[in-house]
Amino acid sequence: MAADPSPSSETPVQATPASGGASAPSPGAAAAGRRRATAGRAAPERSRGERVTLGWDVARRLVAAGEGLAMAGALGLALVELHGARAHALAADEVVAGVRLGGQDVGGLSVEALREAAEALGRKALDRPLTLAAGPAEVQTSARALGADPVAEASVRGALAVGRSGDPWLDLRDRVAAARGEVDLPIGYRLVDGPALDELLALAPRVDRPSLPTRLDLERRKVLPASSGTALLAYDSLSAIAVGLAEGAERIDLVVQDKPPVEDPLAGMADALDVSVVLGSFDTPYAMTDTDRNHNLKVGSHAVDGHVLQPGELFSLNAVVGPRSAEAGYRYATGIEAGELVDTMGGGICQVSSTLFGAAFFAGLDVVRARPHSRPSSYVDMGLDSTVVYPDVDLKLRNPFDFPVVLHMTVSQGKVRAEVLGPRRPYQVAFERELVEVRPYQTLWRHDPQLRSGSEAVAQRGMRGFKVKRIRKLYQGGQVVRSEDWELSYPSTTEIVRRGTNPTGPLPDKPKAPPLRDPASALRIVQ
Repeated sequence: MAADPSPSSETPVQATPASGGASAPSPGAAAAGRRRATAGRAAPERSRGERVTLGWDVARRLVAAGEGLAMAGALGLALVELHGARAHALAADEVVAGVRLGGQDVGGLSVEALREAAEALGRKALDRPLTLAAGPAEVQTSARALGADPVAEASVRGALAVGRSGDPWLDLRDRVAAARGEVDLPIGYRLVDGPALDELLALAPRVDRPSLPTRLDLERRKVLPASSGTALLAYDSLSAIAVGLAEGAERIDLVVQDKPPVEDPLAGMADALDVSVVLGSFDTPYAMTDTDRNHNLKVGSHAVDGHVLQPGELFSLNAVVGPRSAEAGYRYATGIEAGELVDTMGGGICQVSSTLFGAAFFAGLDVVRARPHSRPSSYVDMGLDSTVVYPDVDLKLRNPFDFPVVLHMTVSQGKVRAEVLGPRRPYQVAFERELVEVRPYQTLWRHDPQLRSGSEAVAQRGMRGFKVKRIRKLYQGGQVVRSEDWELSYPSTTEIVRRGTNPTGPLPDKPKAPPLRDPASALRIVQ
């Protein structure tokens, strides 16, 4: 290596002219003389700053050119110039040219000017938009809102350290990168956990999702797959925020953890389920003023709703709905018992059974067991009803198809609705009913000590009994492919009349009842 080309060590070399009469020099000697003459000329005096600039400029040009080994000699000459320039640069208290801090050029600034710039940039950066992302949930915030304080000294130290590592090659690389505008340092921050933690805890409910099993969205006719839940780990996310602020990130991904799966009863059959088609449906009305009976309708329908019936599987309403008890959520309400209207636990469950029976009838499910009521019901046509009494009187159906079906029931706005859902509808179904016989009712008198002697009041209105024939015809392509029929009997309802025995008792009210009507001699409904 050449000696440090400082002013004290530079010695000009003078050229010595040839004496007269000497022989002419050879070509080689002449060339050598020219080289000595050139080397002997005194180089122009440069300032230390000029030598620094020249040295780094030569180095940058050589690195950018990348001429390989062919430039090795020229690089050696540049390093001679850089040897002194580097010593000066390491000792300087100015930022290397081209260095940026938070997007702003701070190259050439003194320490004090750099500190002022870092403080101003830090205050400005506190309010820049910042996005916290936790899966699909995002929140817009700022470093100030998260409790961050800019640390000017950290930014000053980082800017001054560029190109001053002590390693010549690393310093050369960093200075060239700075000159190209490739060195942009983030603003340093100090994070106070409190505000950031509050922001995370406020975001957590938007991220928190329970793990869900396979489920049926029967209103939209879809099977929804199982999904894993998520939870935001607030305390772990504090570290992510600290790192993101230190790096000057505009978006920080928080720490979100998947929750373990839950028990999934439908997992094994999810691929085979298809609820896109209504095979059969049926509606029955109810009075919205009878709150206890309507409550029972909802409890019973909820138990049936979503029940999956596999090919060949038998359905029992009593087994699915269970005992009608207060523990199961039922209340006392009006029902039919032994041909009389009485308050009974779970009153109204027969309407659930009858509505489901109607849907199953029109869907083409096999009717294994179904008993009509002991008296015609006001909410359903004779022949389409099915009474149940736990545990002895039951509604039983079987799925005859080679695919599973799903039962869907709703109770809303004065209507109980049942549907049988599956991938396709094999049949068009017709219900036919023929009136075979009409039977008169009997009258029963009961003494009432509260009513005035000789007065009468109807406690239960009598209704005639009927014998009907129910027929189901299944069509494919407009042709009957199967026909079934049942003979059903509806006993007459005894009329009960209260007869007064109290000489001074009140007279009863006598509301006018509408006349009794017999059912139509024939009825046909097609779905």
